[in-house]
Amino acid sequence: MSKPFLLTFLIGLLVIGGGIWVVFLRQEGAHIDPKGSILKVRTVKLDDNNSAAVVDLRLTNDADYQLVARNIETSADAGKGEIQGNVIAEMDVKGLYTNNPVLGDQFNPVMKVRDKVPPHSSIDREICAMYNISVEELDKRKDMIVRIQDITGPTLELHEKHR
Repeated sequence: MSKPFLLTFLIGLLVIGGGIWVVFLRQEGAHIDPKGSILKVRTVKLDDNNSAAVVDLRLTNDADYQLVARNIETSADAGKGEIQGNVIAEMDVKGLYTNNPVLGDQFNPVMKVRDKVPPHSSIDREICAMYNISVEELDKRKDMIVRIQDITGPTLELHEKHR
């Protein structure tokens, strides 16, 4: 091979490689990959067989598009498998706080379906859920799990850090 051909070939490879790199760089924020964490979990006894949990969380959206919540689920790993929680509607949360002063103050707005996380930002929200187990069982949980699905499909699954 001649030196001019080899030099031209290497320059061509660099140009093509640079072009591919630019395409990947421009697509970096094009897909939603939400992140987040559970900040705090507070529990309260509703009756002998039912309890509620207030989960404060932080959601982060690094994408170029807003995240829009399609579905919100909670569950608790109470030792005998995952127990699904029934998410409490925003309008009923005020009553939960009023009737259970042991919960303290409401620190964050309630996360609800169709809530949005703007591009390149973070928000703090809370999710309240009722569980068909005693508060003692809920307090002995191994994990609290929150799943938030975006309208485009990706699902964020948050786990409580070890207590």
